[in-house]
Amino acid sequence: MSGEDLLLLGSVACSGGFYVAAAIVYLLRRPLTPPDMPATSDVGQENPAVANLLANGGTVTPDAVPATLLDLAARRVIQIEEPEPHVYSVRIGGGAAPNLSAYESSVLSLLRTKASGGVVPAAALTTGATNQARSWFRSFAGEVVAEAKAAGLCSPRWPPRMLTVLGLFTGGALLLFLFAANQSDDQSIFWFATGALAFVTVGASSRFFRETAQLVTPAGLPVQARWLALRKYLHGDELFATLPPTAVVVRERYLAYGAALGAAAAAVRAMPMGAENDHRAWSSYGGRWRQVTVSYPTIWPPAWGASPGETIWRGIRLGVPAAVALYVFSLLIPSLSFAQSSEQPIRDGSAIAVLIAAVALVVLATGMWLLLAGAISLFGGRQVTGDAVRVRSFGDEAQACYIAVDDGTRDRIRAWKVRPQLYGSVTEYSTVTVTVSPLLAYVRSVHRAAVPTSRAPVPART
Repeated sequence: MSGEDLLLLGSVACSGGFYVAAAIVYLLRRPLTPPDMPATSDVGQENPAVANLLANGGTVTPDAVPATLLDLAARRVIQIEEPEPHVYSVRIGGGAAPNLSAYESSVLSLLRTKASGGVVPAAALTTGATNQARSWFRSFAGEVVAEAKAAGLCSPRWPPRMLTVLGLFTGGALLLFLFAANQSDDQSIFWFATGALAFVTVGASSRFFRETAQLVTPAGLPVQARWLALRKYLHGDELFATLPPTAVVVRERYLAYGAALGAAAAAVRAMPMGAENDHRAWSSYGGRWRQVTVSYPTIWPPAWGASPGETIWRGIRLGVPAAVALYVFSLLIPSLSFAQSSEQPIRDGSAIAVLIAAVALVVLATGMWLLLAGAISLFGGRQVTGDAVRVRSFGDEAQACYIAVDDGTRDRIRAWKVRPQLYGSVTEYSTVTVTVSPLLAYVRSVHRAAVPTSRAPVPART
């Protein structure tokens, strides 16, 4: 056995050791189930952000940020005003705020950086989906976790020593494979399989075993159960989800806790506080407040958002070469052979020819589908009316522009790719009517809807 083979076997062993150790840790550190309590209006002494962490099983969600802002308003550190109907702003007091936690101070500092004359419009609160916003939120969540850990309510789900062991297995799998790759002149199937396993192991380690993951402790389970019981209580109040942020004057900390527990939809959407998420949005279209999940297709489905003419041309460019390759393969079939009596070059060439034919067959099928989809999309279409819950563009020079429209019929929305000129005409949460083609979802037109329909009740005024 060569040194390269030993290195590859060592990489496989390290990957296997990672998965065995990960399975053991996962079984030993499973989340505990809190006791089931009936719905109650009782609140505890924890701040809303800590309640958010406990109610979500040890994870701080973006709702904790506007919940903290509402809590500061309930404690009169700031004021939430409504200068125009359904238009909100935050007024910051001039004096020093006493007894604030680290993450509450972070929220207040963020408000001050955006304030002009001590006032921040709600529209300016969100920083969108930027790296700076994500970094700020990670810092905020870390401060919330630190407070919960100090109170004995949570602990790291993955102990540092175990993360070190898993890291050694992961690093060993990758390094041994790289050493083997450096020595290798001929890549075998085993070489490729080992490399794929090593990189999958690295991805699994970074995805599932993060240092920030928390576990509710046995001492925190009764507290977690109480917050879950409050969540049941608030979800049972149909009016609560429609309350605007100014209702904090009457509801006080209840509105902040409702925001932290996902029960104050209107208030959270009105005060995004940099907690905006590309893939989740609040929507009231369809008659009830709810969170919808948004996806942005890139590779699949094929030709998503492309025009019918462009799709037909793509189908021709793919189908014609593939058909030629298959025709050539049909001519070569009589001369192909996999028999042991055949010479090795003939068998190798036969295998390569079959592989090329298989790829050509897939390409031809794709091209034919694109031709069919493009032809069908030339005719007909449907109109969809709803709220543009997400308006996003990705990339620097060649931007991919998307709008996600919620028509109230489903909780998972596939965003449509649109032309830049249409993208510039849509504002987030405006009610629009979109004309879209079948199969390709090519957006022909977007315009504001004349009369919004099927909406949840207008938020109560206080």
